[in-house]
Amino acid sequence: MGLETATAIVLRTIDYQESSKIITVLTESHGKFALMARGAKKPKGPFSGVVEAGNTLNIGFAYKTNRTVQDLRSADLVHSVSSLRRDFTTWLLLFQVLERITALIHEHEKNTELFLLLKQFLPWLIQQEKVPAHLLPYIQIRCMSCCGIDLQCELSEMAKQSYLNIPSGLLGEVSTQTGEKKFNLSQTKFFVKVLSSRSKDFLTIDLSKNELVEMVQHLDAYFHYHIEGYNPQRSQQFFDLVVS
Repeated sequence: MGLETATAIVLRTIDYQESSKIITVLTESHGKFALMARGAKKPKGPFSGVVEAGNTLNIGFAYKTNRTVQDLRSADLVHSVSSLRRDFTTWLLLFQVLERITALIHEHEKNTELFLLLKQFLPWLIQQEKVPAHLLPYIQIRCMSCCGIDLQCELSEMAKQSYLNIPSGLLGEVSTQTGEKKFNLSQTKFFVKVLSSRSKDFLTIDLSKNELVEMVQHLDAYFHYHIEGYNPQRSQQFFDLVVS
């Protein structure tokens, strides 16, 4: 069992016994897996303040495929997300994104596209002064592309409503009446902007809390149908806290 190295993004942390943490990370080379960070809860421990959710690290670890939890040997901080605490909405959004990506990937599954998306997204998020809640459904759509379940958009610029067929992924203006979710004018404009360009125009669309909640829940239903083991994530409380 040799020592491996990788760039890792911390997706989740769990306290373990009195002084340690079990962290779940995403890497390009080994996919998603768990690591034992011994002494991480000690104020002067080698991993104290480093192995936090959202941080990007260069890690050294002992890896065996038949182990449930690997052994973390070293961790150097590349990017910290601690500055995001300054904005309540951005901080909560970070965890909404991390929870969904954690749920999308199975243990030891590799997904280079999803890893690169998160690797680029986190430094960008740190640079923003304020981030609207609109970003959550946008990230969901980007994750779909990374997972090979892209939405097939057949919407015109003038579309006033739309229907997402969950089994096929078709997003069109005509109802099929089976396995579909309906979106109103504002939600449809959001989809047109996001799926037709890489610009930030979608951020200017006026969406109410209920419209955002509905979009996110419907997109989670799409993940639930296409990704084995994915369960819809809790989003109502997030929008209750950040959208008036």
